[in-house]
Amino acid sequence: MTDTAASDQPGLPAQFADLEHFVAKWDQPDTNARYEVRRSSSMAELTEFYDAMMKRGEEIKTYLDSKAFADFTEADNRLGRLMFALAMAAQSAEIYHSVLVPDTGSASLDCVHEPDLPHL
Repeated sequence: MTDTAASDQPGLPAQFADLEHFVAKWDQPDTNARYEVRRSSSMAELTEFYDAMMKRGEEIKTYLDSKAFADFTEADNRLGRLMFALAMAAQSAEIYHSVLVPDTGSASLDCVHEPDLPHL
C-alpha cells in the first residue's frame, strides 16, 4: 500500500457507491493517518461516517470476506481501509463521545508497526 492510496482511482464497489463521499477524507493509508483524521474531525463528521458505515458494516464484511486478498481490486482495498477507519472512529463514537481521548492531555497514538497485509 502506498501513501497515495486514497487518490489513485476514486470509487468503491458499485453496491457501496453511497459511501463514496467518505473516501476523500477517511480512506487513509495507515493507522497514524486514520488517527489524525479522527482527531481533526468534528464530532458531527465522525458520527455521520460512523453511522453510515455501521449501517452497511455486515454487508461490507460479507462482501470483502467473499474474496481472497489476492483478488481484491483497488475499490475493494479502499472499502477495506474505510472499515479500518470505522474501527478508529468507533472508539470516539461509542466510548469517548469525543474525537479526542478524554483526560489524556497532549498524549498521542503512534503506531510503529503495521500488520503485514497483502496490499490493503
